[in-house]
Amino acid sequence: MIHSLLMDQECPSKAQIPRLDLIIRAQTSISKSNERLGVLGGGYDPITRAHLLLAQSAVEQFELHEVIFVLSKTPPHKSLFGASIKQRLEMMRIGITGVPYLSVGFCTHGLFLEICAALQTVYPQNPELFFITGRDAADRLFSWPYAHPAEAMEQMFGTIQLLVFPRHGKLTLPEDSLLQNYRSRVHSLKLPENLDHISSTRVRQRILAGEAIDELVQADVAAFIQKHKLYEGLPES
Repeated sequence: MIHSLLMDQECPSKAQIPRLDLIIRAQTSISKSNERLGVLGGGYDPITRAHLLLAQSAVEQFELHEVIFVLSKTPPHKSLFGASIKQRLEMMRIGITGVPYLSVGFCTHGLFLEICAALQTVYPQNPELFFITGRDAADRLFSWPYAHPAEAMEQMFGTIQLLVFPRHGKLTLPEDSLLQNYRSRVHSLKLPENLDHISSTRVRQRILAGEAIDELVQADVAAFIQKHKLYEGLPES
């Protein structure tokens, strides 16, 4: 399955159409159109305790039925390096063990609307979509120089709602007239603690420094990283 996605990515005619494969399906998977699906995209290099806390907070505060962690082959704003895709997906599988509402997906594309398009074939029930994102990513979303801003906002917020968690500061929506009609589609996600100190980057930095990562990742994920000697001697990019 993963191999076929990698092959498709090398074929421009196929790669034009966003595709998502469901690697792990939640035990409490979406079954009705009025149910709510949370979507948390990322590089998952590696999956951390913060990812799990974000999903838990979203489920509890917004009554989500399922949350899918999406690893993108072509993530926006960054390039893939470090662990291989197969290793990342395996760490994601290990990391969500025992959490019934979590799924794992692998997508050929990385932008919100591209992931939305890919989700339609996996979730034909057409659930409500709630994208979970940090304040920094939301800022980029609102300030992006769209060719047709009004159309972009209508297409985006007509399809999804945003759950924004504080990351290096709280979200402040810009005073943009285009956003006025969509403010009700942007929500603040409250967290039980400040998670700024937990990130995949911090995990890699600690490994490079020979420091413990137990507070940043689950024990089984840490064991996988140690077994495969991931991120050792790997410079940050």
